[in-house]
Amino acid sequence: IPPDPALTAKAVVDILDTLDVKWALLVGDRVGGELAWELAATRLDRFIGLVVIDRGHPRVADSGGVVRDEGCPPVEMNTTALVSSPAARAVAKASQRFVYGDYRLVDLLGRRNAADSTAQLAAEIVMRTSTWDELTSAAVQA
Repeated sequence: IPPDPALTAKAVVDILDTLDVKWALLVGDRVGGELAWELAATRLDRFIGLVVIDRGHPRVADSGGVVRDEGCPPVEMNTTALVSSPAARAVAKASQRFVYGDYRLVDLLGRRNAADSTAQLAAEIVMRTSTWDELTSAAVQA
């Protein structure tokens, strides 16, 4: 789903319902990251993990000191935060306290080079998806 400032959490879930997608991995970049954090925090029943780029948890002050949502619940799923600057790293590091699951903080190596950053993002998506696959396979076997 492409980023759109008018897109809401309900609209994302409605789109997934229309497509008959029961579970999805959330990926959000900057403004889309805010919506991804919100969905991860409030719709644990629909999402298997979160990968966010240069955006911290809404309860953490951004690099300008702005807290976007004091009431946003913690995220109870495995999360990867990719960061492209020291300021984004500090916000992502502070966000870890609002994640109840595996939390990876990864420096984005090629933010100025789309090919490099796309490959790195794809690798993180695969890692988050395969982790969930392994957990569900173990649960089915148990």
